[in-house]
Amino acid sequence: MKFSLATIMAVAAIMTPALALPAALPASFDNHRVVRINVQNEAQLATLTANEEALGFDYFTHNKVVGGNVDVRIPPASFAKFEALKLDYSTLISNLQTVLIEERQQDLRYQTTWKNRLSEAKKTLSVNGVSNPESEFAAAADVWFNGYHSFADHQTWLKALIANNPTKVSAISAGKSFQGRDQNGFKIGTGPNHVVFHGTQHAREWITTMVVEYIGNELVTGTDTRVAGYLSKFTFHIIPVMNPDGFVVTQTSDRMHRKNAQTNGGCLGTDTNRNWGFKWGTGGSSSSPCAQDYKGPSAFSSPEATNVAAYLRSLPKVVSYIDFHSYSQLWMVPFGYTGTRPSNYAYLNGLAQKAAAALKAVNGVSYRTGDIYNIIYQASGNSADYAYSIGVGAPFAVELRDTGSYGFSLPASQIVPSGKETWAAFAAILDNIVV
Repeated sequence: MKFSLATIMAVAAIMTPALALPAALPASFDNHRVVRINVQNEAQLATLTANEEALGFDYFTHNKVVGGNVDVRIPPASFAKFEALKLDYSTLISNLQTVLIEERQQDLRYQTTWKNRLSEAKKTLSVNGVSNPESEFAAAADVWFNGYHSFADHQTWLKALIANNPTKVSAISAGKSFQGRDQNGFKIGTGPNHVVFHGTQHAREWITTMVVEYIGNELVTGTDTRVAGYLSKFTFHIIPVMNPDGFVVTQTSDRMHRKNAQTNGGCLGTDTNRNWGFKWGTGGSSSSPCAQDYKGPSAFSSPEATNVAAYLRSLPKVVSYIDFHSYSQLWMVPFGYTGTRPSNYAYLNGLAQKAAAALKAVNGVSYRTGDIYNIIYQASGNSADYAYSIGVGAPFAVELRDTGSYGFSLPASQIVPSGKETWAAFAAILDNIVV
């Protein structure tokens, strides 16, 4: 028996009124295609750029240069006009809505398991009179990384981790988002060398939230024998959701939303990773408020970037900063604003290469390394460049799985494998960094 997309989504909405994530997102991407365009010459680049706004392109990747491959979501109403441009392209996803439905159906199954585990934990804990959301989350921790979660659940997970490890873990916050949500996380370790990392600067990159939490959880409860040494050598500052407002947008109204939730000229959001105050607006960002890489009206006009930058500056010795993104499988170093590499590029890229090798040894997944500008595209006003400019020893911008088959809708079945391999890469950085 076959069902239409509309029927599947309607059934999902009936089935899941109480689940953590919305069953059907208002923004539909039915028959939206994701294509990979091979930009072969300057004429093609000019054609692409001249038509991007009129045809409503959503750049999933931004390697919009001659010789580059750029992934673009194209609305169905624009596809015939896109084909008329005669650009060289291949199709990655023929109907984005089917991928999102698959993501949704996986979540329905997982949320049933998650809610059942919480219910079982509540019953067990209630017998002893100690039931509360934090204790219930802790009791169900074994299935946390089997699926994606709402922002509210991530907040409870953080509270549970802190409450259940009071001698090791303490709460931190970089500040408040544009809409007043906490950019919160936790701190662990007693070492003089500070390491800061976060996920979800770009809202639709859900895998980054889970991987950042996976790494943090390994530092708190993991069995890796190296952790004790790491905790005496380093202090770790971990923010799973750097852009909470945008993250909520992806879970309530538009799964493909990238930016924060500031209102700009009738369009929603600033790309916070083009808004940092080092070489802001010098290329690789847009002045159009409706563009996905809109740099904002001025450097640090977004509170989210401003807050994390201030948090970095407040620490005495930051030896590494990692901004986790998806997708493309890259472990990158500064710079993004220029093709001129930093003076210690050999050291930085050497660390990235060690991370990529350790990562590949886990599941066979290959990452490329290099500086942002030369490995993907120019991107001024980015976080890694800013971290380098204020003296952070080893800043990185990481693009997690995959290379386009699922893009931002990476199946939940890949959370744990991604977490394990990224932990190995992270440990390789810690093992080899100069402090």
